[in-house]
Amino acid sequence: MRRDVPGAMGTLSRCLTLAAMLSLAAGGLADGLRPTDRLRGVHFNPVSLSPPGTGHWLADYHLIRPRVRGELSELVAATGLNFLDVMVLIPLTLRERAMSPADDAADVTAWANMRTLRNLVDFLDDCHRLGLAVEVDLATNQWIPYEVDTAHHIGQSEWWPEPDDTPWTEAAVWYEQIIRYVEAEVADPEAIAFWTMMGNYQLGGAEPVTWDWPEQPQVGEFAARFVREVWPRFCQAATRPVGSPIMLPILADTEYWNAKGPRARLSSVSNLKRWLVDDLKLPPDYWVMSTYPCCDPATDGFHYLREIVAILGRESAGRIISTDFKGAGHSTADTIVDKSGLSDADVLRWHFAKVDEYGFGGWWIWSYQDTPDNPTGLRDLSGRWKTELVKVLRERP
Repeated sequence: MRRDVPGAMGTLSRCLTLAAMLSLAAGGLADGLRPTDRLRGVHFNPVSLSPPGTGHWLADYHLIRPRVRGELSELVAATGLNFLDVMVLIPLTLRERAMSPADDAADVTAWANMRTLRNLVDFLDDCHRLGLAVEVDLATNQWIPYEVDTAHHIGQSEWWPEPDDTPWTEAAVWYEQIIRYVEAEVADPEAIAFWTMMGNYQLGGAEPVTWDWPEQPQVGEFAARFVREVWPRFCQAATRPVGSPIMLPILADTEYWNAKGPRARLSSVSNLKRWLVDDLKLPPDYWVMSTYPCCDPATDGFHYLREIVAILGRESAGRIISTDFKGAGHSTADTIVDKSGLSDADVLRWHFAKVDEYGFGGWWIWSYQDTPDNPTGLRDLSGRWKTELVKVLRERP
């Protein structure tokens, strides 16, 4: 899941930018944070309806740009949001199918699908004109060598690259060259709220496996190696802020995890804190985490958000971005959270109350639009707004 060690001026520049973005008081990140300072957003996943396109909105953006610009305008007018999350999957960025950049690739034009990258630049420019900043999640499956857990590796597919035994070298080039190209090409780099180092070796576009997994010890060892090798280069490539790999609390209701105890469920958080801060001395500008409703406390009585803040440090609360809300259309069956009795609107209110309670720096909801398999959007498949959810968003300052 992330450059050479950034110089002092680069780090200072990002910190000053972050402070300006959040309008923070000198006394501390969380203490001076007002609701209106926060990043308030949604994962953006419009449908591409433009044959003979690829079927993915970002790859097809040059074909559907007027329609999507209209949707962005409607989104801002309907919800008042100021922030989007988008995921850029490595298969969309490759000129040759499943061929990742070589370790010595001279520049992005040597390996990239420049149409997709140009589309990303145009999309960011369109968002900026509307006052929307964008979290760009760069997702590659190359966190773990193909020979490790081959049976479950998405590198088996025809679209995703098959990693070699040192996948961090190719991944670092992929992250670096995309970041540098996009930052150089956008009309205003502040269109980029921050970059995150994303990707899952099994699922592709998902949180990286950064939690403890004793049954697959090599996965954890390679994840730690990947972060140590790639995160410094990821940070140096960006002049805009950087977010941590998205952290995933494990709240599964299984015999295995129930026996582990609450703090083991937060090993993704504690591991990344150790790797980025204690080991590399390169804390992210933002800590990004997926958030379940009714997890503070959960049905086991443990306050998971409180413990996450304790792990990262109370002074870091204002840099935590609570994301991927498990709300409308999300099932929490087989988990230790219970949202029964709560409407979808109530679940959003629960999340927002916790953002306020802990002074988090922002949030985003999954997702903008329903898909045939996931009715999780603010809009349904026909494009109609779900008025009860929009109403909750409009209640926010």
